[in-house]
Amino acid sequence: MPYITTQGGTMSSPIPTDLQVNALRTRLTGAFPLMLQAAIEPFDDESIWWQPAPSVNPIAVLALHCAGNLRHFIGRHVGGSEYERNRPQEFDASRRLTKREVLDEFNRAIDEVRATMDRLKPEDYAARSRDPEDRHANVYEDFLNATVHLALHVGQAVQLAKLKGYDLGEAVWGNAHRTSGAWNA
Repeated sequence: MPYITTQGGTMSSPIPTDLQVNALRTRLTGAFPLMLQAAIEPFDDESIWWQPAPSVNPIAVLALHCAGNLRHFIGRHVGGSEYERNRPQEFDASRRLTKREVLDEFNRAIDEVRATMDRLKPEDYAARSRDPEDRHANVYEDFLNATVHLALHVGQAVQLAKLKGYDLGEAVWGNAHRTSGAWNA
């Protein structure tokens, strides 16, 4: 795997391969968003705010939190957008946005991630992370963390839909992976 070297000749982060970047892209901008959208689909404007227990986030909050996270860590810190995150607002169930408004906010975040990835060259992924809290060594780790974070909350959203009694069938796993290219066939 090629490395980027600093001016002094020391090695820094390895440059990820196209295979690695494409695996992140198909999941971060394809399969996982499709899975979340499939999980939200059977809910209506009121039920997206349903909580099976007080400490469980509603599916709308999960989608809004994922959108805020992606726009902050990828859109702002990697892509340079002017997005200002309001993390407490992501968890504010009193906002009572409609299902369409929640999905629009989530889709805006995915579009921002896709546009950011479209602008990056392979060596950009090896560049030092711009996360002000210095949690990740490089941009690739920013994307990897965002992908894992999204996957975690997509799983929670799918579980909420199942707890509500919705039959998601193939839409959540097989269709999302096939449609996004995360599976070969």
